[in-house]
Amino acid sequence: MTSLNSMRVVFRTEGNEKQGMGDVWGSIALADEFSKSSDEIIFVLSEGEKAIELLEGRGYQTCIAESVEEELVLLRRFQPHVVIVIKLNNEPQYIKALKALTQHLVTIDDAGDGSRYADTRINVLYHTYGAETDPKYITLRSEFRGLHERGKRVRREVQELLIMQGGSDTYGFTPSIVHGLEGLSIRPRCNLILGPEFRHEKELAASLATSSLDFTVLNNPHNLGELMWRADLAVTAGGLAMFELASVGTPSIVVCGERFEEETASGLEQSGVVVNLGFGAAINYDDVSRKINDLALDWSKRKRMSVRGRKLVDGKGCERIVGMVRQRLCVDQES
Repeated sequence: MTSLNSMRVVFRTEGNEKQGMGDVWGSIALADEFSKSSDEIIFVLSEGEKAIELLEGRGYQTCIAESVEEELVLLRRFQPHVVIVIKLNNEPQYIKALKALTQHLVTIDDAGDGSRYADTRINVLYHTYGAETDPKYITLRSEFRGLHERGKRVRREVQELLIMQGGSDTYGFTPSIVHGLEGLSIRPRCNLILGPEFRHEKELAASLATSSLDFTVLNNPHNLGELMWRADLAVTAGGLAMFELASVGTPSIVVCGERFEEETASGLEQSGVVVNLGFGAAINYDDVSRKINDLALDWSKRKRMSVRGRKLVDGKGCERIVGMVRQRLCVDQES
């Protein structure tokens, strides 16, 4: 039997301007957990200069496969014990081809038809039948576990506002959010986070030039978790960041960056964790300031949102997934 103390693990993911960087960050979080047992890890991508720069900057080996054929050649050479696919909507024939080259195949956040052929399926962001969908399996970086354990005091006054729209803000909603914040009746400090694939600088500069608020613009900050924890309120996209904010206890207003994020954001709203405005292309941006004004005046609601978020997401998702994969791989080998 293969020792489970040291495995060869392949991550297949993507990150670019069009789709954002959430899948890459989720992959890094899980890879960091596997690394605790000295597992040998390789990332396979088809493109993405910024994604590769991010991964290699954290010490991970990366390979570019421009076709499925190249990808399969890489896997045959590496002979992985586990392949983890963290990208959307994979076709059945593709997943079957990967499965034939590994002992255990995992799909995460894959709502495509191919995911049903995986050995383990995790889908907290986009719920699919037969997958593990509980927020306790969300793949957060280890820093969020520490911030969760630190606890959070919800201030009576909203002094600090965090604004973020993921790694790319594909459709350029950030300038509209900045403009919409002019309707605020409060004057918080505003930390505006731009991801590594943000490409709407001209429009953003125009919005900031006419704003009366105090903005600090931060490009891909290394201390994002700390900034989330410090904030009294956040305006965020509807992906991984919603769960990161929930884990540190910061209430958030969600402007979904994609249509497919709406279902998950609505679920978190029903749990009392966020206020969901819907897809950014279909909302009235004056609603952003109205919702912030409402929450700023309702300290009790913000405290409830903070408590519910921390209860729902404890930051141990990666630990649970790695433990589950090791256990199931052991069972597979014994059967």
